[in-house]
Amino acid sequence: MTIGGYFAVVVSVALLICGAAAFVNSRRQTRDYEKLARTSTFHCMRCDSVYTASSKVQSQACPKCGYKNSRLRF
Repeated sequence: MTIGGYFAVVVSVALLICGAAAFVNSRRQTRDYEKLARTSTFHCMRCDSVYTASSKVQSQACPKCGYKNSRLRF
């Protein structure tokens, strides 16, 4: 194999590793975001805004209008 062939193999392997790392990182971030969204997302019935708060509370006042809303259920 020539030097150009070795270079092509090295670049291909490096791109494959970077692509796999980006895929794994993306899946991890999506999983973490979905867990947060399921446990602490609120939707205001009065002003139609979506916001998050502590996952321990069942109802939270809207930061825009102050209306108390219950947690979204998925």
